[in-house]
Amino acid sequence: MNNQLTKQIFSLIKLNNKLIAVESPLQQRPRLLTNLACECQRLDINCYLWTLEDDALHQLFTNHKGLTLQIVDQYQTIAKNRREHYFEILRFWKTTHLEGILILEGIFPWLGEQTSDPDFFLTSEWIKSALINLKLYNHSCNKTAILLGPNATVSSDIAPEVPTLIQQLPTIEEISTYLPQVLPDYSQVEIHAIAIAGVGMYLADIDYGIRQAIAPEITPDELVEKLSVYKIELFKRIYNIQFLQPPATAIGGLELMQQAFKTYKRLLTTLAKAYNLRLPKGILLIGPPGTGKSYSAKACSAKLGLPLIILEWGSFRSYGNLAEYKLKNLLALVDRINRVILYLDDFDKGFTLGDDLSKRLAGMLLTWMQERTSEVLVIASANNIEWLPPELTRSGRFDEIFKVDLPNYGERHEIFKIHLARFDPRFRNGGDGYTEQEWKRLLKATQRCVGAEIAAIVERAAVCCFCQMFGDDVSPRKELPPLEITLSALLAARQSMNPLAIREADKVESMRNIATLQGQPSSPIDSSIYSLGNVDIFG
Repeated sequence: MNNQLTKQIFSLIKLNNKLIAVESPLQQRPRLLTNLACECQRLDINCYLWTLEDDALHQLFTNHKGLTLQIVDQYQTIAKNRREHYFEILRFWKTTHLEGILILEGIFPWLGEQTSDPDFFLTSEWIKSALINLKLYNHSCNKTAILLGPNATVSSDIAPEVPTLIQQLPTIEEISTYLPQVLPDYSQVEIHAIAIAGVGMYLADIDYGIRQAIAPEITPDELVEKLSVYKIELFKRIYNIQFLQPPATAIGGLELMQQAFKTYKRLLTTLAKAYNLRLPKGILLIGPPGTGKSYSAKACSAKLGLPLIILEWGSFRSYGNLAEYKLKNLLALVDRINRVILYLDDFDKGFTLGDDLSKRLAGMLLTWMQERTSEVLVIASANNIEWLPPELTRSGRFDEIFKVDLPNYGERHEIFKIHLARFDPRFRNGGDGYTEQEWKRLLKATQRCVGAEIAAIVERAAVCCFCQMFGDDVSPRKELPPLEITLSALLAARQSMNPLAIREADKVESMRNIATLQGQPSSPIDSSIYSLGNVDIFG
């Protein structure tokens, strides 16, 4: 079992700390309580647990069956006679002859910053005062109170009096040490593979994921795959993020940015570390919507072979007062996974209001980016860089800023071929279904179309050609004829769409101009055979 947190707690107790805050996730609670009770029994110290839910005091014991709880009648009698509120336990522990460790579960919500609710405020202040008095009164007694909860947020007025410990996610070594208890018949190599799949989860989550996936005929490789799927679902529920393994992503154009990705891959090698070279602290992609910023992050994941975490930065605002707690946990997760890409999508939208919450979240992110030692590549995308605080865009935070612009003729040609290959076999394996003149006609018709709009044009054309090939009632066939997308279908699909860069020409041009001033180009000058022709910005 992972006893690191238990060791830290008892180290603080030996230093005569009478009040300790411990942040531990709910799923790890039984394991932590068992570890504390075991250590207390070893040291011949009584261990008690009080929970807000039932306002009952229990003494904790461990045996070969696990953790057992025995109710303390003395507290029940006294509390019943003089109960004024649910926190009578604080007065009881200050005056009782009982000694040892008291674990108080569920008290943190009253220990945060001040609130406008007068009743809540009075209760909160009484609890804070009672805790401080508890510490002073029991200074020479063998009594320690441990405040336990999933979010150990303590207001600044009492924070100096309460040292805080946080249960960290287990390392891959700790997971590898634990797994043989669950999978005794697995080899060391198989254990290591499963431990890699479990990085980023607590031991309780790994245990649950394995027991959910395990079956009599399952192979170790299948278990790794199922545990990875469970982890992705868990991350979505807990952190509201997408966790993607390196995808097989083809990207059209943006050669300069792709060249930078190759450089980042070399910086991940041990040789680069030997020369004290590192990844950039952050990369910022700026430009109009739909130009391929999110797609570029996936391409970077594929190029580097690193998993990708996608986070909508503006979504943290929905957590309100819990936003900083959520961000702290997410950054701890990213650090523990280590070699991963953190992609902050629509980064600028989190700063539109410019309020205190935005500034606090930005401050947390900046501090983490500046001080972290993990090999995490941070990529953020923004449509409007002027919404970002200036301190975010200076060197040392986002070391490289790329302008992701409207695709030129050659890039549109590559993007079209990538999407056409999804439906039309003529464009697969380097093939081509159109003549040079047909391409020039199509590319001229799609001036100022971004990658997302090109994908939509191809999909509409594919649907049109499919409907032309088959009627309403189609009998089953042994061999399906290939779907060939015609140039006329693509041109018709283009005519049915009004690109954003034409509809909102002023806004898009403003974004492009600002991006040109702030960022370096992600594409070289178009040197393809399709680069000729007059450009009419009004299409």
